[in-house]
Amino acid sequence: MGYLIRGRIPKEQGNPINRGLIALYRPVLTRALAYPKIVLGVALLILLATALPVMRIGGEFMPPLDEGDLLYMPSALPGISAGKVTELLQRTNRLIKTVPEVASVFGKAGRAETATDPAPLEMFETTIQFKPRDQWRADMTPDKLVQELDGIVKVPGLSNIWVPPIRNRIDMLATGIKSPVGVKVAGMDLHEVDRLAAAVERVVKQVPGVTSAFAERLSGGRYIDVKIDRDAAARTA
Repeated sequence: MGYLIRGRIPKEQGNPINRGLIALYRPVLTRALAYPKIVLGVALLILLATALPVMRIGGEFMPPLDEGDLLYMPSALPGISAGKVTELLQRTNRLIKTVPEVASVFGKAGRAETATDPAPLEMFETTIQFKPRDQWRADMTPDKLVQELDGIVKVPGLSNIWVPPIRNRIDMLATGIKSPVGVKVAGMDLHEVDRLAAAVERVVKQVPGVTSAFAERLSGGRYIDVKIDRDAAARTA
């Protein structure tokens, strides 16, 4: 508005567009003010009519979609070395490539040197690209394909997660959790949080329909504690 409304501003009635809009709006406003109860009743009915669609939307707006590709994001225990991560990444990629419907496999371990990529070393990911549907085996579906991949890729120490790539990024941005379903455990003592998370993991694994469950450990990684001699630092500052 600041760029468009400048200089000499004409009167409201001097603009033909305004005159036409006023000519349309004034009769409607007059009729609405003459029958306020009817207008409010119609508005209430329209509001109530939206209740049924809202109740059927569910807990999320974006429905599950078949994106064509798949993302494999296993989780390992903290403190794993870079060499071991590379070995596990290559091993899982070879296992995934044994499935006939898989066209290509690309795995990534570690993270970029940027604050926008907080992925730890023990969380690596593999992008799986499938062949066209006409090259799949008979009666093969995406769900059956995920079940077969989960049965083939069984590596000790890894918890399998198979998710669509785009859907996974949306979920991670919205919740901070990479799996479709997650349980957050909060507390003041890290060791107590790890103990409760491990207990939740054991319980969740017994729930029917759960293929894998993994509790991320907070106190098992390698850290460097830097203790600054503040008196010496103050003298040399």
